[in-house]
Amino acid sequence: MQVKFEFAIYDETLDKFDLDEKVYSFELDDEQAQTYTLLKDTDLHLYNWFKESEFFLNWIKEEVYPDEIGKKIAICDINDLSFRRYYFFKVTSADTHYDYFKKLFNVHHELDWQDREEVGEEILQHLKVKRQEFIIELKDDVVEDEVSA
Repeated sequence: MQVKFEFAIYDETLDKFDLDEKVYSFELDDEQAQTYTLLKDTDLHLYNWFKESEFFLNWIKEEVYPDEIGKKIAICDINDLSFRRYYFFKVTSADTHYDYFKKLFNVHHELDWQDREEVGEEILQHLKVKRQEFIIELKDDVVEDEVSA
C-alpha cells in the first residue's frame, strides 16, 4: 500500500511552520498497511503511530531529508488526511476549524459573552502545546530495524 505524505518544516526561532511543497510516497508492507487501515479514522492516533515508528523515522532521515540532522518537521498530510490546521490556524480561520478545535480542546463558546477572537486566542494557546507534540526532530542516530529470530 502506498501512502503519500506532505511535511511542514518548523522554524524554532520564529516558532512557525513552512510548507514543504513536495509530495513524498512511501510503500507500507502488509503488516503496516493493516495498522494504517485500523488507525486511519482516528487521525491523532495515526499521526502518533507514524511519528513513533522506526521504519518511518528511518525513511525520513534516509530518503526525505538526508543529511539534515537537527531539522524539525511535522506531518502536514497523510494521503487525504490533513493536519495543516494545527500549524496554520489563525483567528480568522474558517468555522470548521474553530468547531474542530473547540471540540478537541473542550473550549466552551458562549455567544452572549465571548466573541470569536477570544475563542481563537484560546485555541491558539492550546495549539502552542499541541504543535510541540507533533514535531519530529531528525536525530543523528539511525534506528536499526529489529530482526525477528
